[in-house]
Amino acid sequence: MSDDVTMVVERLIARWTAKDTTGVSRLFSEDLRWWTAPVPGAPWPTVVRNRREVEAFFLAFQSVLELTGVTTRGLVVHRPEAVLMGRLHARVVASHLPVSCEFALSISLRGGLIHEFRVYADTFVLARALA
Repeated sequence: MSDDVTMVVERLIARWTAKDTTGVSRLFSEDLRWWTAPVPGAPWPTVVRNRREVEAFFLAFQSVLELTGVTTRGLVVHRPEAVLMGRLHARVVASHLPVSCEFALSISLRGGLIHEFRVYADTFVLARALA
């Protein structure tokens, strides 16, 4: 089970950095629980309930932030759950300025797909970059 969740986390990060929003959305179950820290001024939806909305979230993210890399600091796996800690590196599309912020990503699998998804990020840094 822990190998499955590790593989899903690896695929999620790989597809996100490759800008494969359709591929990212296919990693999620149709009925999911989603939470992301609200970022003032961000165009991405705060309510996400299905794969289509997952894809909309990542498309909106890409419309303002070009993800240039992810530095991982640790992955904790317990049964079908995982927490990934690291740093997102991006370039602001409007200004071309670099931005990076710490994050923690928590996922839970059901049937091999992401059923629960939570992202904790430095919202102050992101809001400032998008202002």
